[in-house]
Amino acid sequence: MSPPSHNPAATIPESAWRAPLLRELDELARQSLAAASRVRAVAPGATLWQEHDAADTIALVLEGSLELRCLRRGDAEPSRLRLAAPGDTVGEEALLGLPRRAAATALDAARVLEVPAALFLRGSDRSGAASVARECRVLQRQATRDLVRQQALGRTLPDDELDLVIDAVRWERFDRGAKLFAAGEPAAAAWLLCDGLVQLQTEDDDGVQVRAYLGRGDTVGDDEALAACARSVTAVALGAVVALRLPAATLRTVVDRNPGLREAFARVAEQRGALQQQVVGAAAAAATQHVFRDLYRMQMARSLLAIDQDTCVRCGHCAWTCAALHGESRLVRRGDKIVTRLPVLGQAPRSLLLPNSCQHCKNPACMIDCPTGAIGRDPHGEVFIREALCTGCGNCAKACPWENIRIAPRPAGARAVRSGGLARLSPEIATKCDLCRDYDEPGCVRTCPTGAILRLDPSRDVAEVAHVLGAATPGRARALRLPWAATFAVLTASGAIAAGLAALARHDAGVWVPASGPGLHAGIAAAIAMVVLVLHAAVKRNVRLWVHRARRGARREAAAGAPRSRVKPLAQLHVLLGLLAPPAVLAHAGLSLPDGPAGALMAAFWLATALGLWGALAYATLPARLTRLERDGALPEDLRRRRGELVDRLFRAGSGRSELVRAIADRVLVPYARRPLGAVALLASGRTLAQEEARVHVRIDAMLQGRGVDKLAGLDELVRVVVELRALPLRRLLTAMLRGFLPLHVLASASLLALLAVHVLVAVGR
Repeated sequence: MSPPSHNPAATIPESAWRAPLLRELDELARQSLAAASRVRAVAPGATLWQEHDAADTIALVLEGSLELRCLRRGDAEPSRLRLAAPGDTVGEEALLGLPRRAAATALDAARVLEVPAALFLRGSDRSGAASVARECRVLQRQATRDLVRQQALGRTLPDDELDLVIDAVRWERFDRGAKLFAAGEPAAAAWLLCDGLVQLQTEDDDGVQVRAYLGRGDTVGDDEALAACARSVTAVALGAVVALRLPAATLRTVVDRNPGLREAFARVAEQRGALQQQVVGAAAAAATQHVFRDLYRMQMARSLLAIDQDTCVRCGHCAWTCAALHGESRLVRRGDKIVTRLPVLGQAPRSLLLPNSCQHCKNPACMIDCPTGAIGRDPHGEVFIREALCTGCGNCAKACPWENIRIAPRPAGARAVRSGGLARLSPEIATKCDLCRDYDEPGCVRTCPTGAILRLDPSRDVAEVAHVLGAATPGRARALRLPWAATFAVLTASGAIAAGLAALARHDAGVWVPASGPGLHAGIAAAIAMVVLVLHAAVKRNVRLWVHRARRGARREAAAGAPRSRVKPLAQLHVLLGLLAPPAVLAHAGLSLPDGPAGALMAAFWLATALGLWGALAYATLPARLTRLERDGALPEDLRRRRGELVDRLFRAGSGRSELVRAIADRVLVPYARRPLGAVALLASGRTLAQEEARVHVRIDAMLQGRGVDKLAGLDELVRVVVELRALPLRRLLTAMLRGFLPLHVLASASLLALLAVHVLVAVGR
């Protein structure tokens, strides 16, 4: 059959229209595909797409050959799945709404036709020919074959046994929270997981107990299906899950014919169990809220905003920058706190705050529910909102599981307002973080003075998540990480002290005098340093110096190397200059405080210096200590009402409990929370909240000596609350120490600058 006569089809070779994929489509479908499809040349060794990439197209091989390679469950290295020659298709999983199951690489010079999957399915349905429907079934069967080949079940099966499995399986989809099966049910089938994450759990008097997490490539329920016994656990979808349901009878038949499969199943399960016991168990033991508390979020997020609480000084500069760039802050520094390992920051566990900010999900629920198509996703996966199309209906805000989208007044300069269109229907639009789409990098990351803000892909950057999801292990940090910054700061401070003492000695001896020679030169250097130090605040707050508009048509690439702070070096330079200024002042004027403006200038300088040094020490030492006392992220104003909230929780947790629990609360827990200097003792101990809870439990266990253990329901929550109550005064104090010096430092610096100007004028006049 010849290609259609309209012009767009001229870009598609005639051989493509004769391929089974396209030859039975009607004229309208051909026109649509011709306008949207494209022919790509792939050089030898080049990759058409990578495993796990988003799949929007299927590809028809026109010339050359492609190799599909994937990392099968239980393997350490990718292996070949199949070869595709001219006339073959690859990427059939796009028809099923799945991400790429294998990487496609050209073995020689190749040309492929990429066809939008959704457009092909729509055209196939409209064409209605039996041959078209048959071709769709063939493509779906090929996708099923590839997916089964990736499982431990199908990787070594002969073709006839594999066809038996493919004929028996049925595609099933589960929404978040849906159960694949429940404990106690008969094991009628096993599931081959193609996408998503499943949690195996049991329930008892203490609540839900997580037994394992299963992901793509795992088989769920195979052991009970083979043994023909009842389910011992419940399998729950932790998000959208796509799986192949394999009847138990078929599974037993295939295993009976291939005895080696039992050993393969057992080996994969043993490896998975050992890994999860190591990774999940270690994470649970190390933190009050570990990364697996919301593994669904970790699985979905493509660009998760995280704040390293061990280095964050709670200054709010990130939110201020966001407001300066977008008119309002799209970042709220409240959220969940997790403890996990980030290989990019070292091997030690890090305490991360996940603030309310869009995480650019791999499968955005907000985009699905948008009725006008206002929410889009660019080729790098960044999710954004087209203001001109947004009607402010709020569907996206309701669909977001993490409440990261808000409805706000439509900006006065928006295009829809100028055109008089949608603004008449709705004065509001949806707003969210778009990774500063109009700028070269995210502003909050660039302007963080301590470099505490990161953008992460958890499935790549978080070690525990990468292991559980079966993704590639993230790169390890260097084995030896010398504290260069701390070492340099200590050496600089030591040198400044030595230089200051030497300068003071020369000044006191009369060798250096303020009006001439080295004493005058030191005074000029000190004046320049003071001006530069005071100007630091203005330079740091000028967002436009650090965040620039992206060049038109030159959007940045996806963050292979994550953006980092540009203000942090400026802050470090400020501290360095602050250490070097005192020796110059001592060389110029010594320690005396003369009468008049000169004495006031000296007093203002030493006050500003003392406050600055206090701030530098507070920034270096307090964040990590404050982090140990926090269970979640909170703004400073939240701490004022936190005590009332905790007392309410204490009463609710204690109501309706056994006499034993109430007695423990009255005699042990409440006195513990009220004990004078209890917060100071907690700070001195260096214990985290989790460690302090364990200590309280040990004390209670020693008091009970094994009696009444069955009557302690609700005690865990009471212990959590009283530990937070003890830590609360300390949280308030440390937060005040981190933030309180800054207004005084700014005020002293402003006075210093004014007095310096007077001093210079007087000196020049003399």
